[in-house]
Amino acid sequence: MGDYSKTFEWIDLPQGRVRYAGGMRGRDEPSIETFAVELRGAIYYGEIRELFPPEKNDYSIEVVSFGWIKHDWSGNEPDPEHCASFTLNDLSDVQSLLCAAVSIWRSLEDRPAILYESLQTHFTGEIVFRDGWSLISEEGGVR
Repeated sequence: MGDYSKTFEWIDLPQGRVRYAGGMRGRDEPSIETFAVELRGAIYYGEIRELFPPEKNDYSIEVVSFGWIKHDWSGNEPDPEHCASFTLNDLSDVQSLLCAAVSIWRSLEDRPAILYESLQTHFTGEIVFRDGWSLISEEGGVR
């Protein structure tokens, strides 16, 4: 398993670039796992976490939030003061980038910490995007 703060190299795809941006934590807080996406020349950050169904050991990955313009500003709900907003087409690209990245990360021997598996715990391969995971703009792309 990798160090919670370890970052991974950029993965270049037609829609943009994506990477695991490592973990962050406060003094008494649990680790927050993050990813970064470069879209149309700008880098945005998001938070991902393990999502365990009740009474189950296998987990999915939940995209909690996305669009933070600075890595250390991540939080549970996108904040218009600190997050960009995106068109639905932009968000579709972000979803494609992240799904492709998880597939690649999963194939690595040294994986991001969020993809750690044990004899009792396994990643199901499912990626869930929480309601309100990003701010949506009407038109004109990233704002």
